[in-house]
Amino acid sequence: MRRIVAITCAVLCAVLSGVGVAAPGAGAAPRGCPEIYVLAVPGTWANGVSPGLLGDVTSGLGPETRVQFVGYDATAFPWEKAIYGKSKAQAVANTTGLALQMVRRCPGTRIALVGYSQGADAAGDLASEIGTGRAAIRPSQVAGVVLISDPRRSREDNLVGPPLRGEGSGGPRLDGMGWVLPRAFTICEPTDVYCNVPRDYYLTRIVGYLAETSDPTPSQIAQYQAEAGAILTELLTLGGPGEIVQELGDDRARDQIASFNRFLQSGSHGSYGDFEVKPGVTAVTWANRFLAGLA
Repeated sequence: MRRIVAITCAVLCAVLSGVGVAAPGAGAAPRGCPEIYVLAVPGTWANGVSPGLLGDVTSGLGPETRVQFVGYDATAFPWEKAIYGKSKAQAVANTTGLALQMVRRCPGTRIALVGYSQGADAAGDLASEIGTGRAAIRPSQVAGVVLISDPRRSREDNLVGPPLRGEGSGGPRLDGMGWVLPRAFTICEPTDVYCNVPRDYYLTRIVGYLAETSDPTPSQIAQYQAEAGAILTELLTLGGPGEIVQELGDDRARDQIASFNRFLQSGSHGSYGDFEVKPGVTAVTWANRFLAGLA
């Protein structure tokens, strides 16, 4: 009996002192937690079953990385499931939900965001919210961000590829990427109007603004107001009402419609598998290598 009591006391002392005995699994991450959790948000008219070019971007990332394609309506017009603004808001909400679910279950897992077109619009908005402290996810939990053909690309973003003179058709994000900026990169083919609209193409910018604000994302209201203010201010500084009428007149409209038609016929929006961001390295290859290097 004395021997049993002595052994019991020794075990209890070890537990109390924190030496030699620990509860099984204490402090350990749950089973199946990846090092990197990539949330890939496809573009318009794509979905989790048919991820488009993001399938190549996220292939072969290694055993420490898990990829999840984000499902959402991925539509743009009123006669489809949802107009652009509502569809994008759904993408933001779904991406946020998946990210929160992962970091709550696996606190040591870091999130990576990658998006294309409307998906880049959504992923970029979430990255901005995280980077500026407006989300429940900490900036340190984001390993990296890649946005391909982002309609809200800013001149302040980290551009991979040749320099550009325009910005995204929906206007740049008001607060930028915040603390996430050093790990966030954007890719845009120079003739892709979705991510590279000249700032003096006011009609195109107004159309982009209207698309963004169709059933707008509540957390982005300040951004929408800022872009509307920027367009109005720039128009008012052109030289008076006569200049504004000229900018919004038929001739200018025809020029921009013709330019947009050339863009559609060029296929540049879908060319990222071939578009080289530097000699011998396509946009898809660069993005794939970046994501693979996060783990």
